[in-house]
Amino acid sequence: MRIRSKHRVSKDDLKEDKFQVAIEKVAAAYYRDRRRFWIYGTVALVAVVGVILMLQRPRRVPDFTEPELRLTDAAVAYMQGDLPRAEQSFVELARLFPKDYAGIKAHYYLANVFYMSQPPRLEEARSEFATFLKKSKDDPILSPAAQMGLGNVEEQLGNAAEAAKAYEAVFRRWPESPLAYEAMMAAGRCYRSAGALDRAEAVYEHLLEADGEQAGGRSEDIKLQLAQVKALRNRF
Repeated sequence: MRIRSKHRVSKDDLKEDKFQVAIEKVAAAYYRDRRRFWIYGTVALVAVVGVILMLQRPRRVPDFTEPELRLTDAAVAYMQGDLPRAEQSFVELARLFPKDYAGIKAHYYLANVFYMSQPPRLEEARSEFATFLKKSKDDPILSPAAQMGLGNVEEQLGNAAEAAKAYEAVFRRWPESPLAYEAMMAAGRCYRSAGALDRAEAVYEHLLEADGEQAGGRSEDIKLQLAQVKALRNRF
């Protein structure tokens, strides 16, 4: 005799399950490589959330605008690893809708496409990140991520001092961003690589003062980095 469960999974439950799976994948990516997570992961996260929200919209609500639909299509291509199609779609979106915010966001996503290309097209990525920052209206999520992206590009190009300045700007301009602490630690690392030990020391000391807010109680790691910088200074 088979017992049939009367419990039926609703469409809302399925949507929540899909969302949870997406969030878990994003979290896994973060812990695999926290330093590059916000460059590689934000597009995927935005695209996943965008698709879910589109599916959840009541039918009586008007459809997305053309720029939003183009942005979603391009982001899906990016998620699928089809970088050539994603690049073409983002370029067209930015060209056709330069004043629409979807067109402005295309510059951020296009920078990610260039960064992830093989080999990375770092100069083009830097240009697109800068364009997004200039045109965007201080997006609380994408703006600090774009600034972090600039730091990554400069670091990959071997410009440690410029990378440090870009990273530090994330902390200074968006102190409440989840990226702020990691960006400041990256700034200290790059100042140290550039030989600017005084700047590196100042960065870590500032983080210690802010510990509990931006640093989130991670003072031991900061103290370790600070001790290493001071040891280097004493050596010279």
